[in-house]
Amino acid sequence: MNDAPLATVRYTRCPVPSATGVALATGVFDALTADRRYGFRDIAELGEAGASAHYTHAIDYFFREGGGSPPIWARANGAASRLLGVTFMDELLGVYVRADDPVASVADLRGRRIALPRWPALVFDFWRAAAEKGYASALALHGLSERDVEAVDIVETGVAKVLPADRDGTREPGPGRPHGYRQQLAALLAGRVDALFGKGAEAVRLEQEAGGAIRLLDDLRRSPAIDDRVNNSSPRLVTVSAPLLRDHPEAAVRYLQGLLRAATWARAHPDATATIIGRECAIAAADVPRAFEPAFADKLAPSLAPELLATVATMKDFLLARGYLAGDIDLHDWIDPAPLAEALRRERAGVPGSR
Repeated sequence: MNDAPLATVRYTRCPVPSATGVALATGVFDALTADRRYGFRDIAELGEAGASAHYTHAIDYFFREGGGSPPIWARANGAASRLLGVTFMDELLGVYVRADDPVASVADLRGRRIALPRWPALVFDFWRAAAEKGYASALALHGLSERDVEAVDIVETGVAKVLPADRDGTREPGPGRPHGYRQQLAALLAGRVDALFGKGAEAVRLEQEAGGAIRLLDDLRRSPAIDDRVNNSSPRLVTVSAPLLRDHPEAAVRYLQGLLRAATWARAHPDATATIIGRECAIAAADVPRAFEPAFADKLAPSLAPELLATVATMKDFLLARGYLAGDIDLHDWIDPAPLAEALRRERAGVPGSR
C-alpha cells in the first residue's frame, strides 16, 4: 500500500500572531490530515529557496499567513496567488526618540532627522515600506508631512530567512532573537538621527535592548482611524498558490478549517495563546498585550469582511504610490471567497475536516 500523500503542501507564516502558529502549537492540523491525503510541511525545510518564496510566493503548492505588504508586492510582480482571508490585530506602531530628548510630540520633529532603514539583502524591503508608512501617518496626524523632516538612510544588515522550527512546525524558543533596528538604534543613540520607527514585537525587543535610553514619543495605535494603523503586519493576509487551489481545493478548505479552529481555541484560552504568540514573536507572554492589543486572542480568525478588505486596499494603494509595486492589482480578482465559505460551512455544521 502506498502511504504517500496525494500532495505535499508547504506553509509559512511571519513571526507575528497568526492562527497558523496557534494551529501548529496545538496540533489542530492533525485531525485535518489524519487520512494522509495531504502532507503539510514547513517551508523552512527548503532552506534558502524557502526563504525567498516566503516573499515571492514562488512555490506551486503553498500557503502563507503573515504581513500584508509582501504578498501584495508578489501579486503585483505576477505571482500566481489568491487571497483567502484577512485578519487585523493592532500592533505597537511607535516613533521613538532618545530618552533625554525634550521633544513632547511628533510635531516637535519639524526640521529634524528620522531614520529610514534600507535592507539591501532582502528581496523586498518591507522594513523600509513599514517605516515610510509609520512616519507618513504619524506626521500627518500632527499637521506635518515628510517634507518637514530630513530622512536619513540607515543600512541594516541581514538576510531573508525563514525562522527555524521544531519538528512539529512550531517555532524554536525566541529569547535572544535579534530585532530589526540594530543600526537605527545605534544611529539614534549616537545622535546621527533624532527618531526611529518601530513596530510590534520587534519594537518591544528594541525597547528592552535600549535599556531606558529611548522613549516612545507616539504610538499610532491611539489613532481612531484604522487607515493610520495600517502597516506591514496589519492587515495580515492568508494567501495560497493558484496551482494548489486549482489542483487540490480540498487542501485549501482544510487549511482554513485549521485556522478557524485555532482561532476558536485561542478565544477560549487567552493565557495559553499569549504563550504561543510570545514564542512565535520572541517576546515574553506578558509582553504580548503591549506589542499588540489586549484583545489579541479574539483577532485570529480569517475573514473577507468589507472593512478588512478596505485595509488591504489602503496598504496596496500606499505601496503603489511609493513605487514599491510593479503595477496596480485588482483586489477583486485576487480574492477567492469559496474556500473560506466552505470552511466556515463545515465548521458551523460540525463536519470533520477529512473525507
